[in-house]
Amino acid sequence: MNFRLRTALYATLLIFTGAAAMLAWREGFYANTALALLVAVWISAILSAMATRQTAPVTVVMQTPDEAALREQKRLIAYLNLSPAPLVTLDREMRLWAVNRAARRLFAADDLIPSPPDGLVAAISATAPGQTTSVRMDGGHAAALAIADLDSGGTGGRIAALIDIDAELKVAEANALRDLLQVLSHEIMNALTPIASLGRTAAALMMDVKPDIAAARDAVETIARRADGLQKFSRAYRDLARLPPPDISPIELRIFVSDLQRMFDTRWTNGPNLTVKYDRAPQLVLADPDQLNAAVWALLQNAVEAGGSGVHVTLEIQRLANALTLSVIDDGPGLSDAHRDRVFQPFYTTRPEGSGIGLTLARQIARAHGGDLQLVHTQPAHGARFELTFPAVR
Repeated sequence: MNFRLRTALYATLLIFTGAAAMLAWREGFYANTALALLVAVWISAILSAMATRQTAPVTVVMQTPDEAALREQKRLIAYLNLSPAPLVTLDREMRLWAVNRAARRLFAADDLIPSPPDGLVAAISATAPGQTTSVRMDGGHAAALAIADLDSGGTGGRIAALIDIDAELKVAEANALRDLLQVLSHEIMNALTPIASLGRTAAALMMDVKPDIAAARDAVETIARRADGLQKFSRAYRDLARLPPPDISPIELRIFVSDLQRMFDTRWTNGPNLTVKYDRAPQLVLADPDQLNAAVWALLQNAVEAGGSGVHVTLEIQRLANALTLSVIDDGPGLSDAHRDRVFQPFYTTRPEGSGIGLTLARQIARAHGGDLQLVHTQPAHGARFELTFPAVR
């Protein structure tokens, strides 16, 4: 829209606005009158600004091509020097050049890098454009490389950005070691607590005037099985620094359930109750006995800790189609939606004394067996239901 047409349009609007203001004043609509006058003042200001711009002289600063190129070059250099990542270029003669201030500081070179670190030139040359790789600098320093060609044909050399990852790698290694130690300490303490209780129970039975030899023998045999399982479990973690692959073997379900019931009753002598239902389960289960015991025990302990001393816990084992399902149900307070979404996150816990490892480890064990662990039901004041499922036929 040209200047004359816009001026005519705004002038017309100004006339109509003035007429509207007079009409509103005559009819007694004073608020409408004020509004119309404000619009008229606004339009007048626009017309005044348009007239000023139309009559103001225009100054054009002409630059020579060399001056424009120099200005653009200085701007680009300033941008490059702001980058904290060292930038280098590799030319067709396989010479390495420092591009920005960070690169010049890193390689102690003003322009050409006379003695680049071993492997850096080869890594830049061998990495495809748009890809990243890592390289060890002098002294074992680790860096990630992001590579791009300086032209579309790849004949004009390459530019690479060096990103320091040494500090990040050290942090990741420290976190992994910390997590491993927490898993180990958590599982060892979980296993040792009922074993210690069973040991005291067996000792007390033997101190009776008429000792119950059968009960003491059962307690000692359970201690021996669980101690042996804990030893193998800890040794596997020590050797592999990860959850070992499950050693699948037939498990006699009656003995497996009996051990869990005895450990539960010994661990919590007053308060929580455990009911076991396995009449719809096979007599033999194919799984790693030590890992499965650790997973189910973690679920039982989680149910008691979440529900408190008055909670009732049910362990239900059944075969559905070709899957074996172990369900742990409690009648405790349940979980809110916020906690439900995060319950399997490693080291997430709502209890000050909790470690947040048990459920994560139980899910890892289930998935290592080709199954999964899910929270299938929880409602406030109506408890929770966890289901561990894995194939029944292998």
